[in-house]
Parts: sequence; structure tokens; C-alpha cells
Amino acid sequence: MFFGAFNHTIDAKGRTSLPAKLRESLAAAGEPRIVLMQFPHWRSVLAVPQSLWLELTRKVMEASPLDLRWQRTILKFVSTAHEVDLDPHGRVLVPPPLREWAGLSKDVVWVGAGKVIHLWDKGAWEQHMAADVAADQVVDLFKGA
Repeated sequence: MFFGAFNHTIDAKGRTSLPAKLRESLAAAGEPRIVLMQFPHWRSVLAVPQSLWLELTRKVMEASPLDLRWQRTILKFVSTAHEVDLDPHGRVLVPPPLREWAGLSKDVVWVGAGKVIHLWDKGAWEQHMAADVAADQVVDLFKGA
């Protein structure tokens, strides 16, 4: 499980370090690489472990090519996916289209979110976190615990 928010930078070539805590979680799960793609609900880059990506690709392969909702999702988000390896220093290279999508320039935030990780522009992350969440949109995480 991934959790926590970590401030980092991204260089002009699109390289940024995956925080050690998130790298350790990947290593503990035996995950050799991650897949980066556009996140559908806000402008961040979604990072998923390769095993989760393989589950998603199985679902995509089962989708009917005539199912418009599936095909829109595949074209809009799955088509943006890039498999990436971590270099020996724990850095990943974020492709230009994904950097542009999320507005990544210098200061970024890696955010663990359970099964997945998000990569945000720091300013966008701060705005997102400062926004109020309507009471009817809040999920009770402790219900049934």
C-alpha cells in the first residue's frame, strides 16, 4: 500500500526521483517497474505498479470494440500509458505528453493513494488539497472497521 505526500523536483529532461518510501513499497511487492498515464479525474499523472497494469490490460482486452464508453476511456487514458523503469538512483523519466497534461515543471509532489501513486505539480496539489470537499462526497473510511 502506498501512502504519504513527498515533495520533489523534476528536471528539464523530465526526470524525478520516486521517494524512497514508495520505492521500498514497490520492492517489497516485487514490482520491477511502474506504468505512468493520465489520471481521468484531475490533472495528475497516475503511476501504477506493473502487476496492477497487467490486470487493467486484461480488462481492456475483454472490452468490446463497439462499447463506446470503454473505447472513450481506452483512447483518452489507457492510450497515454508509458511503462517506465527506475534508474539506479530511483529516478523515473516522465514523458513530455504526461508532463504537459499535469503541468509538471519544477516542483512536484508524489502522493501515495492506496494501490496507486499520483504525481502532481506542487501548486496544483496545494490548490486541490485546499479545496473543500462537500459532505456528501466524503467517504467514511472508518465505517465497518
